[in-house]
Amino acid sequence: MKFFRQLVFITLFAFLAAGFVLADGETKNNKTESPKKEEIKNNKITWIPYDEGLAKAKEEDKHIFIDFTTSWCGWCKKMEKETFSRQEVIELVNENFVPVKVDGDSKNLLDIEGFKITEKSLTKTEFGVRGYPTFWFLKSDGTKLGNITGYKDTKTMMDALAYVKDKKYDTTQTSSPSTKK
Repeated sequence: MKFFRQLVFITLFAFLAAGFVLADGETKNNKTESPKKEEIKNNKITWIPYDEGLAKAKEEDKHIFIDFTTSWCGWCKKMEKETFSRQEVIELVNENFVPVKVDGDSKNLLDIEGFKITEKSLTKTEFGVRGYPTFWFLKSDGTKLGNITGYKDTKTMMDALAYVKDKKYDTTQTSSPSTKK
């Protein structure tokens, strides 16, 4: 099972590295709630803490998108300025994910269903982050899907977000013959 998961993510990153545009062929999940219009109008991603994000993702049945960052990371600042400031990225993240930001140097204590852990320990121990920025994708129940690391331009980030949003990582999904073109 572990090999299969690794194979799926190697395939994902091969597509991203080759610059393929992944088509948006899946239907949207009607259970998800749209963010407030003013959140999108503010032209920023509405990042929340990890512990709050887990609860919100379960409640809204949305994927979790985690940005592991630090205050000293130059590439993280470039991501904020160049990729996370783009309207199409802001809308895709705010509408389809629960966006979570974790500071890899922070001693801020998180409470995950009674389990206490600092952001720093979560970053290093639970997610094995060794460089910044690192982005993790999780299912709504907190199951880890995979990660991408380093600076990503708008197109590459949009492709990765669309891949997870449309559940293309799930090779057991099938589409009915009526939806095929």
